Amino acid sequence: MEEQKRLNNIKKKVEKKVESKGSVLTKTETKIYHLLTKEYLSPKRIALRRKCSFQAVYKIIKQLKDKGIINKHFQGVEKSQCTLKPNQIRLHGQEFNIKILWKDKRYKGIMSRSNIIYIDGNTVRLFKDSIEVYSGHSFFGDDPQSATSKSFGYWNKLFIRLENDLKVNLIKPRKQNIRMVKHHYSEVDNEYADECEKKGYKIRVFAREDSKLWFMIDNSFNLHEAETQHPDSAKYDMEKIKEHFNDIRENNPPTITEIMGVINKIAKQNNETATGLNLVVKLMGTQPPKPSKDQRQLPEYIG
Repeated sequence: MEEQKRLNNIKKKVEKKVESKGSVLTKTETKIYHLLTKEYLSPKRIALRRKCSFQAVYKIIKQLKDKGIINKHFQGVEKSQCTLKPNQIRLHGQEFNIKILWKDKRYKGIMSRSNIIYIDGNTVRLFKDSIEVYSGHSFFGDDPQSATSKSFGYWNKLFIRLENDLKVNLIKPRKQNIRMVKHHYSEVDNEYADECEKKGYKIRVFAREDSKLWFMIDNSFNLHEAETQHPDSAKYDMEKIKEHFNDIRENNPPTITEIMGVINKIAKQNNETATGLNLVVKLMGTQPPKPSKDQRQLPEYIG
């Protein structure tokens, strides 16, 4: 039932594109389009899943190309755009180092033709026993965890497509051969970033332990972002940064200037109090001591 709803939604989107040409997608074309652009299956895998011939699959693919729905790389011509919301988290700049678990003899031929390929807007560099994947996508969520979950759903499908295209094995349960070595988290439309842009401030903070850049204010895409990008702690850093900014927004704490003003006022009052106490001590030191009660009761002469 859910699969049918998803296919109907996809069909509605692509029908808008081909409406001007007077053509609509058939049920089979919609299914093939979904398998190519959403599940990233190769024509061979599609034929196996649908239990049909390769020729039948390529015929549908040609029809999709003729209608302008996909390009020559089997990618959707139009991509759904995310509506940005203030303070959303944008995960981008991901980079993966993947150790190849197994490779067919054809992989060497693929690599010899070109060691750099482009798939769905991502750059893939091929090496003898490994590959590197540089992301060309952004993933949005209300918090770092939701953005990360969306990205992993996408990358799992893309890695399956890489296995098919490169004739290799990359994914295996309990294997730790896929390592994310870079990732950037940004809070979109951050108030502090907007203020820095207005005043021309350039903010960059480097970690004490390794001198790597971990926080910066970035407006390269006019998104006014507060960005964390340390390779080891970017996700954790963004969680803390977002918590910090939310605390400022909800509790309206005093600024550093206001805090320094209160501290200076207290220090001035302490100095005045100390000066007054010193004067009292000096005054008391100049006066003779008063006789005690016992001393006043003694007679002046005993003989």
